[in-house]
Amino acid sequence: MQNVLLVAITGSAIGYFLSLFYRRLGPVILLFISLYAFITLWGVPSNTAESFLGYDVLYLTALGKYFALVSLIVFIAYAIFNIVWIETLKTPHAFNALSILTLAGTLGVFFTTNLLTLYIFWELTVFASLFIVPMSKPEAKRAAVWYVTITAVGSFAFLFATFFLYSKFSTFDLIQIAREFAQLPKSNVWLVVWLMLTAGIAKSGVFPLHVWLRNVHGKAPDTFSAVLSGQLVKMGSYLIALLLAIFPVSTLFSHFYGGVNILSYILIWLGNVSILVGTLMAIKQNDMKMLIAFSTVANSGYILIGLALLDQVGFAGGLFHVFNHAIAAAMIFLSFAAVVYRTGTTKIDELGGLIHRMPITFITYLVGIISLAGIPPTSGFISKWMIFQSLVSRGMFVTEIFVFVGSIGSFLYVFRPLAGVFLGQLKSKHKDVREVPIIMQIPMILLVLITVFFGIFPGQVLELITDVQKELGIDAFQYEGTKLITSMGYWDTWIVFVMFAVGFLIAAVLYLITPKGRKIPLEDQYTSGEFLHNFDLYHYASRFYAFLEREYEGHPSLEKLYASLVNVLKSLGKGIDYLVSRTASAYVFWLGVILLLLWKGW
Repeated sequence: MQNVLLVAITGSAIGYFLSLFYRRLGPVILLFISLYAFITLWGVPSNTAESFLGYDVLYLTALGKYFALVSLIVFIAYAIFNIVWIETLKTPHAFNALSILTLAGTLGVFFTTNLLTLYIFWELTVFASLFIVPMSKPEAKRAAVWYVTITAVGSFAFLFATFFLYSKFSTFDLIQIAREFAQLPKSNVWLVVWLMLTAGIAKSGVFPLHVWLRNVHGKAPDTFSAVLSGQLVKMGSYLIALLLAIFPVSTLFSHFYGGVNILSYILIWLGNVSILVGTLMAIKQNDMKMLIAFSTVANSGYILIGLALLDQVGFAGGLFHVFNHAIAAAMIFLSFAAVVYRTGTTKIDELGGLIHRMPITFITYLVGIISLAGIPPTSGFISKWMIFQSLVSRGMFVTEIFVFVGSIGSFLYVFRPLAGVFLGQLKSKHKDVREVPIIMQIPMILLVLITVFFGIFPGQVLELITDVQKELGIDAFQYEGTKLITSMGYWDTWIVFVMFAVGFLIAAVLYLITPKGRKIPLEDQYTSGEFLHNFDLYHYASRFYAFLEREYEGHPSLEKLYASLVNVLKSLGKGIDYLVSRTASAYVFWLGVILLLLWKGW
């Protein structure tokens, strides 16, 4: 672990200087570091302790290993894609260095249970990613402010809780603290748990601290959005999983409903609201990156619900959804980056008809949204099925409704870029658009294969997850080969795949033997008896779901509430600035205050 971190940190400086001479060397270095880390980490058993720069602070848990491996898959895909895409950036050397530094910080978070070390690597990740966000668009600076502000709320809460625990137990080691944590007064237990969970909730984009995702994911450099949604958000999920599993939550807090303790029940409801808010807001987005950013809010809700259930099936489902969403988000954002690379826009209503021009990009997006919507045989179905099974077995039908509505809503919002970007009429200005270079296609194809493969053969992912459960004292999820077993029945992924394959085969045969439609030019159409000579007018991506959006127009907005708080703070700051400034009016004000105090005899 120490070698991996040192290689990543020094690789950041090397990547910076080499990128000054040839910008493509930076992504190549990131790729080699990610591959080296993945291969090294695969062979390291969990519960391995190491020192870092002479301090005994590194400790690899099964949970940390799982998150680190998932993150490295995202970084490998990101690095390969960037080898060509990096030509679009004005400051590639800084971008490359900060990307590698982000990887180093992320791995450091997953490699330790020492709270102070975890905080240092956490801040290193935030620091590096913060400067990447505004690199492609000037307007992204405002998004970066949102990012650092919301993250700072979580970071300060975590730091306060860390030093509070140190004052009580004289150690920063979370495992040692967890053994004696129950000795704290109940009020302190609630305080510490919520302060630490605030950091995880803010980072993972769970309601009510989700407001930074839309602008940051939407405005960040196109490929880095894949890392933000596919990997950095998962740091928050990791912290939540770590705290819920290591602290004796089930005994510290009284049971409330369905065998779920009160803390977990509150978290489940935050997950419910996140699913609802993320889904409704995603439906009304015209910017495809912002649309998937809100999808991340909804999927963070699924993960939170699964983890908070803390049982054999639900907890495993939450961890599996971490893997699924990381891969699906990376697929979708990289396909968007490919579209922007060729067309220069993220606006859905400015695109259309790219399916024949960019077929690999289209397939990547299609498989990504199928997984995101939880449709078999992709791996995205498995995690949602596991979470749903756990909820049904506990009789938590209200949460089931939120999960079900979120799944139906995801069909709607992922269809909008599908119809608006890849289907419909090709814009005349995009008639010469072609597929992205082969190097950019490679990571998209790899991610597609990973999603389908683990949708059919989920055993390797489940093995890592059951290792986590055994380590944390949770009953391990039961599976035999491709058969996933719960108390309510089983699901055989191989049989489902064969059924889908047979269905596709029948459809292909029917397509081949039935008469084909006649291809006509795009202009050869008419409306109400009138020819439309500008075929761009046929595109109907604007206000795609207007009939739904009308139903919740004028809804309450946390973004507006937070913006109002910012304005209040600005006004307060101006008032203080006025009172301490060396102006005649300020002198008159303070003279009046002094005279008033003297008159009152103070």
